[in-house]
Amino acid sequence: MKWTESLSVGNELIDSQHKELIKKVNDVLEACNQKKGKEKIEEVMKFLKDYTIEHFSAEEDFMKKYQYPSYEEHKKIHEDFIKKVEELDEKIKKEGINLSIIMLVNKTLVDWLINHISKVDKKLGEYIKSQM
Repeated sequence: MKWTESLSVGNELIDSQHKELIKKVNDVLEACNQKKGKEKIEEVMKFLKDYTIEHFSAEEDFMKKYQYPSYEEHKKIHEDFIKKVEELDEKIKKEGINLSIIMLVNKTLVDWLINHISKVDKKLGEYIKSQM
């Protein structure tokens, strides 16, 4: 995946956090291409747990600050993703790291990047710009 300005929400903090996530996703994809996905998954899962707390908190602070009308809906999407990350982590702990887990983590991350950042976060960015 590649960062493009079309993914920008127009907020430096949020954009830099999104760029960091894209880099991690690319690291995992590259590790999988080199048959080293197992080694990267644990690192990525730790990153994801930390990232979701920090990043979602930052986004939600902006939503509150600018009285974003879709705050509750957006927050629910964040909560659902946190739950998905926790479920993935539990699955890894129960089953270990295998090819299906690696593929599931990759799919989850890529889907999140494509659907959440380019659609949901983009709307947030446009709203914030309109309030400035």
